Amino acid sequence: MVRVEDVAREAGVSPITVSRALSNPEKVKEETRKKVEAAVAKTGYVVNRFASSLRSGHSTIISMFVSNLANPHYGRAIQGCADALEGSRYHLLMAQTGYSAKMQESMLAEVMPFRPAAMIFTGRINSPGMRDQLRSMDVPVMEMWDHTPDPVDMLVGFSAAEGGKLMGAHFVARKFKSVAYAGWSDDDDGQRLAGFVEGLGRKPELVLPIAGPRNFEAGMLAFTTILKKLPTCDAIFFGGDDLAVGAMLQARKMGIDVPGKMAIAGYGDLEFSQHVTPAITTLHVSGYEMGRAAGEMLLKRLLKQESGDRVVTSPIHLVVRESTG
Repeated sequence: MVRVEDVAREAGVSPITVSRALSNPEKVKEETRKKVEAAVAKTGYVVNRFASSLRSGHSTIISMFVSNLANPHYGRAIQGCADALEGSRYHLLMAQTGYSAKMQESMLAEVMPFRPAAMIFTGRINSPGMRDQLRSMDVPVMEMWDHTPDPVDMLVGFSAAEGGKLMGAHFVARKFKSVAYAGWSDDDDGQRLAGFVEGLGRKPELVLPIAGPRNFEAGMLAFTTILKKLPTCDAIFFGGDDLAVGAMLQARKMGIDVPGKMAIAGYGDLEFSQHVTPAITTLHVSGYEMGRAAGEMLLKRLLKQESGDRVVTSPIHLVVRESTG
């Protein structure tokens, strides 16, 4: 295995100079840096970042704990964050945690030996023990996507309740009489439903909790279940655009006209929402912008620059399309 001493011998410099050229190239003369780079290429030396972080107590890794890698919103957030960090010395290392506090805790324990420079969570950290643990560390922590005035450290998110309220008011304006809501049972959907109730001015005639995968098939099943439980239903608000599209596919199978007989709305404004027929009324949130803002805030903190507000609320707005008439 090639050692730093081998590179130093090939370049004709000291091992300390090699280390400095690789870790802080801006502090080394260009001529010396080129000698080291040539020696590295010739010897095939590979920097052991893990060992370096153990020695220094710092690393260039930013650990990102993602609830669901298949979620397109999170994919856009990851890309936005990566773009914000591009050109810096910091890089994302991702782990999927599901929507489980226990999985979050387990994955946190796994990455701590790498001594991450910062940590990002797609979702609010609800475990009191984990919140206390993170606050005791000298590491920047970013919570994303959810909304709370009291984050562990920093937060970039949006108000799910505000989005639900906008959709509730839209349903009132459309004068729908028998309304259903279908979504998951996590905290984000709980806030969304609470906002929907406020905007609607009453509880929906039916609330259908959904468990399992978030996909078209789940929306198809939810649509069938809602019609069985609430035959008079004339409008459904789904907690995700993927569910709404699945519901429209099932409505077409059953010969039910959308929006003539049944109005359907979603949440998230995924790209396909505007291209299906009829196009889906939904609520727009920007995962990419949230990810970019989170990355920029973390980078400023890591570079000891003024990062501004600890809590940044991303805007959310209603996009009215054909599916609600």
